[in-house]
Amino acid sequence: MRLKSAVEDFEANTLRAVPGLLGRLSYVGRLQEGKGTGNGRYEHWGLARVYGDDAAQRAIRASHRVLLSDVLKKPLAALLKDVLASCSNEDLTEAEFLASLTQAHSLPKPLSPAARAHLRSVLSALLALVESRDAANLQGASQSRQPAQEPRPPAGT
Repeated sequence: MRLKSAVEDFEANTLRAVPGLLGRLSYVGRLQEGKGTGNGRYEHWGLARVYGDDAAQRAIRASHRVLLSDVLKKPLAALLKDVLASCSNEDLTEAEFLASLTQAHSLPKPLSPAARAHLRSVLSALLALVESRDAANLQGASQSRQPAQEPRPPAGT
């Protein structure tokens, strides 16, 4: 007798090890096989072995949809903080990581055009914020800091 459902097992033992909400969305998207074919099947050998392929498919698909929903509900400020944590295990910059999320294989199938458009707008906004922040940091680092001047006493005193 199993003590956990396939979904509970997947979320507790697999997804918990992946940093960041966007990182988990990316990870689950990469579990989909036939990335160009659009069949939407997931590959997770351990989960399929323990619970059977059908239960594993249902569990991962359900988790994928919940992750997408969670991303779409989060404020941009929270997602911007999540980007750094999410790409910490990847060999990608934040901008590259966000660009990788826009690929169709990162999305659960089937997905409504509205949800697809919403996610793309969120990712575009995050990318713009990351690029703006990086440009501001670069500009700030390149400007030499001038020492503060001491205040002068008022004239005539």
